[in-house]
Amino acid sequence: MMPTATPSARRRWPWFLLVGSLAVNMLAGGFAVAHMLRPPPPPPGPEAAARFIDGVSRHLPAADAAILRNALDEARPLFARMDEKRAAFGPRLRAELAAKPFDQERLKALIDANRVEDERLRGEIDARVVTTLGRLSPEARHRLSESRVP
Repeated sequence: MMPTATPSARRRWPWFLLVGSLAVNMLAGGFAVAHMLRPPPPPPGPEAAARFIDGVSRHLPAADAAILRNALDEARPLFARMDEKRAAFGPRLRAELAAKPFDQERLKALIDANRVEDERLRGEIDARVVTTLGRLSPEARHRLSESRVP
């Protein structure tokens, strides 16, 4: 004869399932909230751009690969300005947060100015990309269109 679960054991199973389900839902909710609060990643820097250019250059004519490499070299000061701006923002933000009395409008102005500068720098990068791609041969642009362009 096979032992059967006692009535008290049968009543405990739904409770364990409820607690387990709640724990899994809380964990999933925590991951979702952490994902939503994570700031957007910074734009790729010169190292990521250099890796991309090295990867696609193997499939491009030498003249077009040189155009891409020269464009990256010309953009290095822009990347440096972006890094400097990003590094300077943290201490300024911390100073505003620690200021006594706290000035909400000054903090908002700092964040707004940072966003405007980000957009200006990203616009400059976009303009450089468009200009550089316009200087490539039609064959190179076609090969890029078939590659894993980000």
